[in-house]
Amino acid sequence: MRRIRIIFLVFLILAIASASFAYQRDWIKFPAWHEITGASRVFVVGDVHGAFDELTATLECLKIARRTAPDSFRFEWTGENSLLIMLGDLNDRGLHSKQVYDAVMDLENQAAKQGGQVICVLGNHEAMLLNGQVEEWAKTLTSHKKQHYQNTLDSFTREGLDFHQAISEKGLYGRWIRHRPLFAMVNGFMFVHGGLPNKPISRSELAADFRDDVEQGDWKKGIFMNHESVLWNREWWNNDKLVEKNLQVLGVQGIVFGHTIGALGPKGTIAQKNGKLISADVGMTPAYGNSKGGGLLITTTANGLMLFRAIYPDRPEQILFSVRMPASAYSGGSSLRRSVGR
Repeated sequence: MRRIRIIFLVFLILAIASASFAYQRDWIKFPAWHEITGASRVFVVGDVHGAFDELTATLECLKIARRTAPDSFRFEWTGENSLLIMLGDLNDRGLHSKQVYDAVMDLENQAAKQGGQVICVLGNHEAMLLNGQVEEWAKTLTSHKKQHYQNTLDSFTREGLDFHQAISEKGLYGRWIRHRPLFAMVNGFMFVHGGLPNKPISRSELAADFRDDVEQGDWKKGIFMNHESVLWNREWWNNDKLVEKNLQVLGVQGIVFGHTIGALGPKGTIAQKNGKLISADVGMTPAYGNSKGGGLLITTTANGLMLFRAIYPDRPEQILFSVRMPASAYSGGSSLRRSVGR
């Protein structure tokens, strides 16, 4: 009887451990955040939301990738050793969520072979894809927005894929999304989907919270659905004191974010505030009709300035501002110097 009780307790402990840590991620190979210095060319693309044609126009006007054929869903990397940062929300609204994921995953591999890098941070719509919200809204919404989420499901099923398997822990798309970093630090600037939180937090604490929530495996809770944190928060840019405190605690000069069309300027544009905040979501999905595309280019000048430019496929480029590169951002060479925060 005593042996049976011991065996039962062992199984109970294993079951509790399994429930508490439903998903295991290699945090060395797939860190919670990336830090990169010495990046001389950084390209940034905001929320794509299934808009493949507009993504094509964006990458081609940035001259970092080109579509292999007019009817292809694949790109050829032309950015050499550049860094491309995608700010999340690749899915929903447009017709080609699955195809956008395919193309970005492919660009990751191509860039790495040429000494470049593609980083796609997690967006709130990726969290919604994994926690069932996308599928639920595709079934229950009564407005025209119902189709925005049905489009995501259709982008998988019309190619013969089982949607649930594809986004599961073992599915290609589910694994890839679960391995996304929460944010990136590049040359002294933070790149994140939604923006700054209402409660200032250090990068290490933010990463630790993210790791805990990922390992819990419940994408309906924690940071994934916290509307006051970095995936969902809005209007934080109107509180100058909150911005300054956040930047101080995070140890960064500024932040580049997506998530909100027209956050800092007219809808359809990339805009900035005080040389510290840059909103990069141009609303390129046809579901909104705000833009034909557009991206941010950050280059380093010979005299140590970082120049921020908005580049569009259908309008003249705009110089947003320039700022002195922090001493910590110099790598002493032409290649990217990478470190990771675990």
